[in-house]
Amino acid sequence: MNNITSLLGKAVCSGPFSFALGFGLGVLAFYMLDRAKEKRRLEETQREIEAMVKALELKLQQESKTE
Repeated sequence: MNNITSLLGKAVCSGPFSFALGFGLGVLAFYMLDRAKEKRRLEETQREIEAMVKALELKLQQESKTE
């Protein structure tokens, strides 16, 4: 059992494996941050569109009252 854990420890801590693991985690973290940023951008755009629609509806109501 001790040999297996020693072998796993050497494999996980070896240079290429450690680099690949770190690189993979970095890419995953970058992807998650990019998705979160895109989601915030879409939510902001949606709020802007809703505000414009509301402003147009108010303008149309005012114009229909004056006619």
